[in-house]
Amino acid sequence: MSIFLSIVIPAYNEQHRIADTLYAVKHYLAQQEYSSEVIIVDDGSTDYTTEVVRTVDIYSSEIHNHKVSIIMENVKNVGKGFSVARGMLKAQGEIILFSDADLATPIQEVEKFLPYFAQGYDIVIGSRRLPDSDVEKKPFYRDIMSILFNTLVQAIAVHGIHDTQCGFKAFRRAVAHDIARLQRTYRFGFDVEQLYIASKRGYRIKEVPVRWVHQAGSTVRPMRDAFGMIADVIRIKYMHASLQPPTHTPQQ
Repeated sequence: MSIFLSIVIPAYNEQHRIADTLYAVKHYLAQQEYSSEVIIVDDGSTDYTTEVVRTVDIYSSEIHNHKVSIIMENVKNVGKGFSVARGMLKAQGEIILFSDADLATPIQEVEKFLPYFAQGYDIVIGSRRLPDSDVEKKPFYRDIMSILFNTLVQAIAVHGIHDTQCGFKAFRRAVAHDIARLQRTYRFGFDVEQLYIASKRGYRIKEVPVRWVHQAGSTVRPMRDAFGMIADVIRIKYMHASLQPPTHTPQQ
């Protein structure tokens, strides 16, 4: 049976919440009529993230009759962007969704995305900055970082996208594979690179308002990561300056 939806979840030291995330995802998928797969990419965790995933798989397969997750382990911590790209290349679903491990955007929000693929969009991304977005108030420093970073992104790289950093994005399989192969940014600036590649390749992008709930325990370090992300945005334009649209439309 062909797979309709692949869900890629990058994880780094997520032993305390990956179980809740997996149970929520598998419970949701078990209620859908389409076939699906879950891919966990462990980015060199030093805790028991992978062991927890395997344990959850044992029990959830009995409860929800959903096949076990695909677990990919990076030999060392490389970065969230690397993990997402690796999972996207492994995924076989017609639609490939990547979601943050904390499920700040609930998995049910994917239902808002699917109609846009039927309308011909290649990429559908969640947004916390549209009028209909339902966002629990973020810590003030994250809100300030988000506003400043988005202003920079709009000026330098990706125009017309209100929120490049929401960790809930879906792609047609061929488009996901094309972007992942071209991606060179492996840490927190990777979202901008993926969208910049997509715009250069001529893919149709739809930004959709989603529900977002702040989750404690983020691995983002405000000052150090902010400077790294800014440097990534500047590099992205130069890395892909000669990038052209594909010579043929990617086929699923």
